[in-house]
Amino acid sequence: MRRVWQPIGLALAASVLVTWPATAQVKNWPSESVPRPLAARPVKFPPYEIRMLPSGLQVVVVQHHEQPAVSVRMLVRAGTAQDPPGKAGLANLVASLLDQGTATRSAAQIADTVDTIGGRMEAGAGTDLTFAYVTVMKDSLGLGLDLLSDVVRTPAFAGEELERQRAQLRSGLKVSYEDPGYIATVVFERLIYGFHPYGLPGNGTPESIDRISRDDLIRYHQQYYVPNNCILAVVGDVTIDEAMAGVERTFGGWARKEIPAAAIAEPPAPTRRVVIIDKPDAVQTELRAGHLSIPRKNPDYLAVDLAARILGGEGANRLQQVLRVQRGLTYGASSDLNAYKLGGDIVAETNTRTDATAEVLRVMVDEFYRLQRDSADERELEGAKAYLSGSFPLAIETPDAISTRVLNALFYGLPLEELQNFRERVNAIDVDDLRRVTRAYLKPDRLSIVLVGNAAAFASQLRGAGIKQFDVVRLAELDLSEPGLRRRPAPPVGTAAPVGVPPPSLPLSFSGMTLKDWTAAKAVVLRVAAASGGLAVLQSVKTVRATASTVLSTPDGPLRAETRTYVEYPARFRVDARVPKGEIVQAYADGAAWIKDALGPRDAPQPMKDEFAASVRRDWIALIVAASNDQLMGRRLADERGEGGRLLQVVELWAEGLARVRLAADAETGRLARLSYQTGGPAGRETTTETFGDFREVAGLQVPFRAVIWRDQTPVLERTIRAFDINVTFPPSFFQKPQ
Repeated sequence: MRRVWQPIGLALAASVLVTWPATAQVKNWPSESVPRPLAARPVKFPPYEIRMLPSGLQVVVVQHHEQPAVSVRMLVRAGTAQDPPGKAGLANLVASLLDQGTATRSAAQIADTVDTIGGRMEAGAGTDLTFAYVTVMKDSLGLGLDLLSDVVRTPAFAGEELERQRAQLRSGLKVSYEDPGYIATVVFERLIYGFHPYGLPGNGTPESIDRISRDDLIRYHQQYYVPNNCILAVVGDVTIDEAMAGVERTFGGWARKEIPAAAIAEPPAPTRRVVIIDKPDAVQTELRAGHLSIPRKNPDYLAVDLAARILGGEGANRLQQVLRVQRGLTYGASSDLNAYKLGGDIVAETNTRTDATAEVLRVMVDEFYRLQRDSADERELEGAKAYLSGSFPLAIETPDAISTRVLNALFYGLPLEELQNFRERVNAIDVDDLRRVTRAYLKPDRLSIVLVGNAAAFASQLRGAGIKQFDVVRLAELDLSEPGLRRRPAPPVGTAAPVGVPPPSLPLSFSGMTLKDWTAAKAVVLRVAAASGGLAVLQSVKTVRATASTVLSTPDGPLRAETRTYVEYPARFRVDARVPKGEIVQAYADGAAWIKDALGPRDAPQPMKDEFAASVRRDWIALIVAASNDQLMGRRLADERGEGGRLLQVVELWAEGLARVRLAADAETGRLARLSYQTGGPAGRETTTETFGDFREVAGLQVPFRAVIWRDQTPVLERTIRAFDINVTFPPSFFQKPQ
């Protein structure tokens, strides 16, 4: 029976399943032998103790008596991810002004005091957190604590200092916007994270910097710089009693406050995009390629980090070997795993001469595929492990380095014991672990790619590298705050943008449509998103379990089945069906499809696998989310009439790797009415239509509990949901084919 059980229409993230042309492989690479590393000398993490003040300030004291110095580091659980909409750079500006004057000391007095005692003070903002620290000799610990307390708790945010910092930021951004490397990095982050705070530049844009006021600084500081939102580490030549006495004296009177509820959604699902930032005067091209990855707390972090190092890091570097050593196409190539609290990314980067752009890109993409397909051999893994474990002693050599390690562990909720057994955990990872994580977490078919250079000189070569669609944005019109990355044209004098209409911007990789087309189509999509519970609700659904009664039309009459569907975003589902002749399982996971019936588990035939892959892209929530985030192309079609004569607003959506889908919404309520698309059939192409009804609220999401699938005007399946659960947990191997 062909394509009987289909995944229910839920929030599956859009993915592009394409095959990149493979480059020629070099056999037995690397061919040269390298000496084995020396045995690592023993290293022991110094003793520590964690305490909590009544105000909620978490304090960790680490005794490290090798130097007569003490580092006191404050970590605030808020960073650039907490910047308000439209004011990117606020957290960074707050941090830069902490030591530029307080209620009791001027900027000059702070600097002179630190210099007098031979100390060091610094503050800065990261993605998830902000830090401020002071390092002093042991006999100046009291004064160091006073200084840190002063700058963290009572910054003045003086007007003249704000303007000075603002001018410095503008000047720095002007220089950065001429740097192809900077442009490639910020555009890459914007591509993979979208409008999630991780995708916006932490130091802001010229426009957002100008919008920040002193009141914004004060408000941010009052909201997040509170003791119950901070962690303090005292590390160095000090006893626990000495450290706690000084902390209680300086921070004991700090009043606890309510912390704003976190309102940050998780990053969007990976999807392939290719963008060229055209810089006509460039003599070489900056390249970035990568995709979303795991958060820091993921138990597979160390194994994935080793995989990234094998691809392009210290200890082993495939990209460097192929691109520089073997082909002489670049001076250097690397890759990194950036892991944050809510997500992360893996990115490969390099630069090359303009005429080699397509060749280098093709090699980079192929190395992602090769690492996923072939994993790593024992020699590569041992080299990466030797570097990581061998460099660990340097990471805990000074009080500053120790305090950074300790605070990061506490911030991300990691046991401090992991610092003591770090080497053992690294050395325990084997080739099988690498093979498992590269297949689970590497997504070479969903790479986001950024090229910064002279587009006219290399764009025509990209088709030969397997890239058929890309978007070209002139550097002069680049705007990271716009969905299409292009600066919005100013409206005519005396006019205003209509209320409720999305901004006039185009999605990436657009073709075959106009700005007017997309504006009209997106307005309908946004109405559907609102009627479905809101875009934030749609994006918050990570897993689904749905139990349903299904009736299928067959040549032998109706066939009744009880189905349980499991969905794990972005690209995994499993359907367990009980039919009169037994049980059948159909599953799809990250490009692999399998079935299980009376004959046992086996790979799904190619037509079924293709159908499963297409259904992931066509899922109605995936379409809404992707279109709302400008990841699809679309146009408004003529209105139609639906069941009962209801007026339906119709849009057509498509993308690279996604055939055109018609989405119809009730003109009165905005609710989704039906989806239509073309599928293969015994007689050639068929029109498949899914109609939806009986919407019920589940955790804020409006779920259609009834759906009917039609093929060329003939009903073939009717599904009625009986139970529906959101964000349940599935076992790690649940979607994998049984052995």
